Amino acid sequence: MFAGFGGHSEEDMPHESEAIQRAAAEFIRERHQLGAFVYGLLRDAHLAEDVLQEVWLRLAAEMEKGTTPMNQAAWCRAVARNLILQHWERQRSAKVVTDSALLESFLDRVENAFAEAEDTPEEWSAQRKALEECVAALPERSRRLLNLKYEARASMKDIARELGQSFEAVTKALYRLRRALLECVERKLRELTP
Repeated sequence: MFAGFGGHSEEDMPHESEAIQRAAAEFIRERHQLGAFVYGLLRDAHLAEDVLQEVWLRLAAEMEKGTTPMNQAAWCRAVARNLILQHWERQRSAKVVTDSALLESFLDRVENAFAEAEDTPEEWSAQRKALEECVAALPERSRRLLNLKYEARASMKDIARELGQSFEAVTKALYRLRRALLECVERKLRELTP
């Protein structure tokens, strides 16, 4: 039996496919939060997607064995964390903290922050929708700046060169833009609550 899993007898365990379907539904509901956890640590969308898929495969394998996580979200974060650590260990040339105790401490703090988050999947969806609406309402130049920074992952120096602005001007513009987006999202979320 694995840590985080409860043992069940045959009569206690629901039909295997029902358990897997419930786990799949919960995984899908929690996917945005787990994805934010993974992407926030890896900063690579393709690699983060690979980790998410591996987490799902491992969860499904455990479910097929008849073991059920007591806290599926925490179990998935722990698996993702271990996969990320394995990736970082393989990437010796990457700019990663090499002190394993410090790295473990950092990951513990990140995981605890996600575990303590009170946002439900519905709240995450509402926040994401509000952000998408706020971004869509921005002027083209602002959307381009966001795209260069967060989609293309260009450096600030490259963004400044691309936009024909100074480094400082781009830094200030991004700061103001993030602040405006935060205010817009908060306003839209307040409008949703009675």
